[in-house]
Amino acid sequence: MIVELWYEGNALDLYENTDIKHTLQINDVAEVKDRQASYTNSFKIPKTPKNVLVFGGLGIHSSSSIVPYIKPNALLKIDGFDFLTQAWLQVKSTDEEYDVSIYSGIIDFFKKFENKTIGEELATELTEINHNKNLDTVIATQNDDSLKYAYLFADFNGRTHRKSNSNVVNIDFIVPSVLVSYLFDKIHSKAGYTYEGEFLDLDDYKNWWISYPKAPEDDESIIYYTDTKNLSFSSPGNEDSFGFTFNNSGINGIKILETGVYNFNTTGIAGLTEPIPSGLGSLSYYFYYQINSGPLVQITDNWIDKIVLNENDVINFFYNVSSDWNGNVAMTITVRKLEDVSFTEEFQDLKITDLLKDVYNILGLTPIINNVTKNITYKNNEERFIKAEIEDWTKYLITIDKESYSFGSAYSQENFFRYKYNDQEEDQSDGSIKISNKHLDGEKTLFTSFTYSIERDLLSKFYVNPSFTEQVSIYKLYEKEPQDGSTELKYKPLSKRYFYLRMKKLAASVLIGSDIQNSEVTNSIIKFGEFRNLTMSYIIGSYYAAFKNIIDDTKIWDVSLLIPYPKLLQLDLTKVLYFKQLQQYCFINKISFDEKKTTAELVRIKDFTK
Repeated sequence: MIVELWYEGNALDLYENTDIKHTLQINDVAEVKDRQASYTNSFKIPKTPKNVLVFGGLGIHSSSSIVPYIKPNALLKIDGFDFLTQAWLQVKSTDEEYDVSIYSGIIDFFKKFENKTIGEELATELTEINHNKNLDTVIATQNDDSLKYAYLFADFNGRTHRKSNSNVVNIDFIVPSVLVSYLFDKIHSKAGYTYEGEFLDLDDYKNWWISYPKAPEDDESIIYYTDTKNLSFSSPGNEDSFGFTFNNSGINGIKILETGVYNFNTTGIAGLTEPIPSGLGSLSYYFYYQINSGPLVQITDNWIDKIVLNENDVINFFYNVSSDWNGNVAMTITVRKLEDVSFTEEFQDLKITDLLKDVYNILGLTPIINNVTKNITYKNNEERFIKAEIEDWTKYLITIDKESYSFGSAYSQENFFRYKYNDQEEDQSDGSIKISNKHLDGEKTLFTSFTYSIERDLLSKFYVNPSFTEQVSIYKLYEKEPQDGSTELKYKPLSKRYFYLRMKKLAASVLIGSDIQNSEVTNSIIKFGEFRNLTMSYIIGSYYAAFKNIIDDTKIWDVSLLIPYPKLLQLDLTKVLYFKQLQQYCFINKISFDEKKTTAELVRIKDFTK
């Protein structure tokens, strides 16, 4: 057997009769929370001048080589066949030789994102869903199904309806959600991988959203500027600035310190001084604003609008009065900066590997990596353990060396899938896989999502219109704090709460508005966010029934095999195997081989039928 090893494109010197023991696996069923890699057992390579040079002087005491601390690209060839491609070479120690190991499979995909977050790694990609939160953008997500983000109405433990009118749905305390499939796709594209799998057609995948983790501030806390001016005028009237000034060195005008979308709410009025002499009393007036030295823009007496303003812009408000008598003119103005929703910023702490593991575990997916074509085929538990292609391996079995009945301490009698909770004592959305082996420990947590559950057994009545009220879940983004001596509640935002949601689209006439923008609009569609098909008990029942056939009434055989070497080098670990000697169908959990011997760990698939 001819073995060749390449490190970052450089051929390494090997011993003439190098014999490496390989262990192949696509996912160890004893470690459901992780997705593992194929690897070689550690082996020695000579400390030749060439190898020392390739390794940057590693093993020379004065060397500053970083080879042991990185994950360099490696290629292992056997008899001219590319056996492990896009692999990772680890140098474990050095004496008179180098002690090395090689890993391959999913590890190349995962190592691209090690300790990287969605906000950092996908910063450019996420700009296409970053937006300003205002009534127009929220309404657009109700009507446009092509958008990758949406405002899904639910009870976020904030103010669900407007203070001024409890019949108007309030956008101020809701957050947008983005499709998990959108992020999943961007992650693979960033890594340069394509992917496929039956799961892509599942509604549980296509209608799966993750919420924005930042709770909006309430309407009072985001006021940029507010003031009232009351000025006198004398016959025949005049035109002048109201004299609003803010951050503008005392000069008339409101100066903008940060580029963004600003909501303006003004109330203006003019009146004549009583008593009015006989024959007099004519009055006309109007108001307008000017940005920098631009054109004058006339506004109504009660004006509500939003304007995009840049840093250092100055907006000034004026009045024009025409009258035959003296009087007063007044304006009240409130300016609020509307929220800029930046997934780039708020997903800075969301690790890519955490999202990938959630998708894998919730849908029961195993990635099958082709590191040559850069394609990943995802198979769920049913595809692996029920619908898989069958191959008869009776002729390859030499001996059955051991039969065992558990995966050690990997599982317990009750094995939990969990969410996070605001109250750590809660568990209402968790689920478990039960195993009927009384010798195992009582319970164990196999997997915990990084997202939070909805609140326990609480549904909120959500008014839509006089003839329709929807029951919605509570996604707790706020703590409600009563104020002393007042019926008014203070809403305290909770930090970094991610939630999963399903979108429910309803045709209904609904008034949607905003206290911050002091406006509302009627829409014919409203989209709700709900926790449907997201409890872990549902996940386990839908995607782990076939897996339970593996870990309940477990039978594991350690066997010795005699397999032609070319077949080993191109082994398909996704197949279900039949052995006449065992009278059972099983799959290879792990297989190890070198020039002398091939051994495997076979796991029975209980109740398997062709």
